[in-house]
Amino acid sequence: MASASCSLRAPISRAVSLRSERGQGKASILRAQPARSAQARNALRVAASAVDATQPASGNDVVIRRRPPSGIGKHGCGPDFDFVVEGADTPINILEEIVWSKHTELEKRKEKLSLALVMKMAKAAPPVRDFLGALHEFEARTGKPALIAEVKKASPSKGVMQPNFDPVRIGVEYEKGGATCLSVLTDEKFFQGSYENLQLIRAAGVKCPLLCKEFIVEPYQIYLARAFGADAILLIAAVLPNQDLKYLMKIAHSLDMTVLLEVHTYKEMERVLELDNLKLLGINNRDLGTFEVTLNVTVDLMAGPLGDKVRERGILMVGESGIFTPADVKVVQDAGVKALLVGESLVRESDPATAIKTLLSL
Repeated sequence: MASASCSLRAPISRAVSLRSERGQGKASILRAQPARSAQARNALRVAASAVDATQPASGNDVVIRRRPPSGIGKHGCGPDFDFVVEGADTPINILEEIVWSKHTELEKRKEKLSLALVMKMAKAAPPVRDFLGALHEFEARTGKPALIAEVKKASPSKGVMQPNFDPVRIGVEYEKGGATCLSVLTDEKFFQGSYENLQLIRAAGVKCPLLCKEFIVEPYQIYLARAFGADAILLIAAVLPNQDLKYLMKIAHSLDMTVLLEVHTYKEMERVLELDNLKLLGINNRDLGTFEVTLNVTVDLMAGPLGDKVRERGILMVGESGIFTPADVKVVQDAGVKALLVGESLVRESDPATAIKTLLSL
């Protein structure tokens, strides 16, 4: 049987499968028997059970589940043994699929870089640059929203957006065009990014503070971001309950990093406004249920009582998604947004510096 280190998170049914030949990926299903042969130790399959309580909430609010309710689909339990869940749960959308993938990704990364080592690297990293302060300074000086320009090669929905992707060239051009800060995608599987891009951009002499655009689910990723030169991190309310947000924000602040907290709906925004020390809040105009994008999300949220709350507390608001033209910039600026996070419309450009000046009417 598997060792105690193999965690099984799904109820076991009386079904056993045998990988008849080690060189083949398929397995034949056998009835459960009192004793199994030596070959039968190669794989064990169980049936995943559905639990209604784990299903996402109805309506416009989409709850991103951190793990598959019936357990991870496949567990490696040694060199010759796999534990496989039959009928493993299906992610409700691409964001949930990304979040579920982080467990495996982080396990592999920790084999190379332990948490203790990453924490030491974070302490030895160059001093943090004031991400939030830079946004405030630009807006106060120019009267225009500060730009967080995104460095990314691809996305799950659009595929490769910049085939001639060079993070250093793009970062330099963004700064030249007038970007206040940069957002650097670090997810490898879905966005073809890397933490190393943070390091490369910083080493090239780019002065803009850097946001690590990652799907953070645990502290390890925050220390990793700081170790590679990030000055700020993104936390997504649809993925993280307030208890986790509070904990992760505390860790980031202990490293002097800025936290950009992202919401998609009224309920998410209402919930996160219960948090103390919230200074930078982004409204993503993408509906996680339909994936439609409309600037009315920002306009409506800022026009209501939650908009009054953020103004009273002096929280700097960031508009995200759906911003392509100077007219779009005016819409969200008039709504009360003082910073923008823009990616797709800039990264496709052959001359990003000019594109930024045009977007911001500089």
